[in-house]
Parts: sequence; C-alpha cells; structure tokens
Amino acid sequence: MPNLLKEVERKLIEGQGNIAELDRRQCKAIPFLLWTSPQGWSENEQFLQDYLAWADRNWRAGPRQLWRHYLLNMDPGSLATRCIGAWIETRADRLSLTLQAFSKKWDLFKPNQAIARLGSALLANAEVIAEIESLKIGRDTLLKSAFLLSVLETIGEQLKHYQQSTDIALTLKSLLSPLGDTPTHKMQGPADLREGALRSIVEGLVKWAENQEQIIIKQTLDLIYQLIGDPRLPQCQGRWQAIDTAVREVVEQWLTKVTIDAFFRFMRELHTDRDDMVHEREGFWRAYERAITRAWLITGRDGEPLAIKLLDKSFGKFAPGANVHRDHLGLMFRIGSYVVLEMNKTGSTLFWPAGDQDMPGFFLPEYNRASLINSCPQGPDYGAARFKMKHMPTNGWYHKYVHQIYYKTNIKLKFLTSA
Repeated sequence: MPNLLKEVERKLIEGQGNIAELDRRQCKAIPFLLWTSPQGWSENEQFLQDYLAWADRNWRAGPRQLWRHYLLNMDPGSLATRCIGAWIETRADRLSLTLQAFSKKWDLFKPNQAIARLGSALLANAEVIAEIESLKIGRDTLLKSAFLLSVLETIGEQLKHYQQSTDIALTLKSLLSPLGDTPTHKMQGPADLREGALRSIVEGLVKWAENQEQIIIKQTLDLIYQLIGDPRLPQCQGRWQAIDTAVREVVEQWLTKVTIDAFFRFMRELHTDRDDMVHEREGFWRAYERAITRAWLITGRDGEPLAIKLLDKSFGKFAPGANVHRDHLGLMFRIGSYVVLEMNKTGSTLFWPAGDQDMPGFFLPEYNRASLINSCPQGPDYGAARFKMKHMPTNGWYHKYVHQIYYKTNIKLKFLTSA
C-alpha cells in the first residue's frame, strides 16, 4: 500500500489533479491519502467533483468503501468531509443496514451536528467508542483519527458551559492512555485541527472543573498533564502558548496546591525528630495558602520515589554535596513580593525578594542547598532584603515570622490557628 500511494500521489502531482491517468486500483486508493496529502487534495473542489463523478460511473461499492474513510477523517472544516458526506447520504441505500442505522442515529452526514451529538454522548458517559468499535473499526485506528480530534474539540466547547456531572476526565484519560503523553500530537489530522482540539479540550476541562469538587480537579489535572504537560516546566511551555492565559493561571494555582500538599505529606513520611514541629509548620503555612501564588518541591534522594509517584516530573532535587542529607526536603514558594524556602527537620526558612538575580528561580531540576543557605544571612537584621530565620524559640516562633512577612510583603493574617 505505501508504494501504491506514492505512485498515486506522483501521478496526481504530474497531472495537476487529473485522475484520468489513474487506473481503477489507483483511483480506489485515493481515499487513503485524500485527507492527509500535503498537496491539499481534500480542499480542491474540482478534484473532489471529478473523483466523485468517477466513483458514480465506476465504483458501485464506493459509498460503502468511502464511509469508513469519511468517519475516520471527519473534520467539519474540511471540504472533502462535507462533499463526501453529502455524496454518501444520497446513496445511503448502498450501505449495509448496520452502517445505515449508525449513520441515521448520529446524523452522520451532517458533520457539525454529528460531532456535536457524539461529543455530548461521551460527556453523558455513553458507550460511543465501543459502538464505533462494533463496526469493525479498531481502537488504535480510531484513537489516531481526525474524527477523534474533532470530537475532542467539540467536547471542549461544550464543557465551557456544562453544568451536569460527568466522568469525562477519567473517560478520556483511559481512552487516550495507549497514545502516551501529548496524544493529540500523535493523531492524524491537519495541524489547525490538532491545535484547535488541544486548545479547546484543555480550556473546556479547566473552566468546567473550576466549579467541581477537589477529586474532580485532581482527575482533570491528571488528564491535562497527559494532554499537554505541566505549564511550569520549560519543556512544556511552548505547548501552552496558545492556551488562554487565565486558564493557564488556574492550572498553575491547582499545581501550587498539589505541591504544597505533597511537601507536608513528605514531611510526615520522611524522618523527623519533632512531629509536633511538623504540625506547627503546616498549620502556620496553611494559614497563608491563599496568598501563595506558586510552589516547587525540592527533595533529597529518599523523597524521589514518592515525588515521582505524586508529582511525576514536577519537582526539583537537592544536588549532592555538603550539608545535603538523603531525607532533606524543601518547599520553595512565592508569597507576595517574596520567595520563601521552607525546609524540613531543623532547617532554617530562607527569604529573598522575588526577582533577585543572585538567587535561583522556580521550577529548576536541581538546587544547591548549601549555596542557598549561605546566600541568606542569619536574621532580618538591619533591614536585609535576603535573610533566614529559625523555628526558635519552640514557643512563639510563628509570631516573628508573621511580623517579617507583613513587614516585607504587606500580607497580614487576621488570625493564626496554630497560635
């Protein structure tokens, strides 16, 4: 088949789309390249008219054979989709009874309506994918199709105004998992459809999940991570450029909460000599949680397995060296105009102004713990912009922290539950 398609493409290019030079076998192969050819045959009206006229004269089984190609390449924005759909509809009596029933049920020959109805059915947890598979269309073929891109795009648009409960995040994660990360990049369809589908489904999922309970937000985050990755990571930022800025900010805030939760879970699971101090610190920083705009976990070697399990690639590591233990842990976060690095065990808390060029930024894969500590002098004396504080004395350390945070950022707590 690959050699045949190359030959067909070559002849069409040489003949400027004239199918008269093709034999019957070559003409019947055209649907395999029609939507995917870089020559743009799918948007060439004269070529489509000539081809369908040939099929009327020479291909009695054409409607049945073209039906599968039409479904898998269904893109309402494509001229070929619209033309071939209308052509098959007027010859639907040549389809099998099964294909006739499926086409009628989903209004298949009106592409916009069909895609919208199939998307709504998936949102309502209907077994649409299994129904299509029953037509002897393999799942792998379906997963890589432009049809599924179109369905994802319409689901995203519907989710922006969707009020009902749905398992769509779980459904899509399970459905797309065989394709691995960034599944839309592995589907067959024009670049604008792939980009539009990704943008639509990500934005729709976020706008819908904002009003859902925490478990739904977690499921949505898992799916978004699979679809497009963590917007904070350098290797993923290019994929997020076309996504609405407000949507990206919501996702980053969700990830900030996930990171904070992971830090305090790690503190409890890694070795500590003072469980009461762990609870005090968590209570203290939780009181500021709404003011924290970004966060990044940094772990020693012992925390890596749990970090991978909970955060995948979204964490940093302490580089091996002096003053680094296997069970060291840090939470780097921004509060107002300051960056804070809270550390576990008896480690200090470091403070420095956001944008300090001599201090490392967020979301790096590795940090030098000793360098960080040495860069911050002890105590905020003499109005130092960069400083560190200790959780001492045991009783009342948080009052000093509250004072300094307010002094440096103008963020003040109305109450402190751990006090």
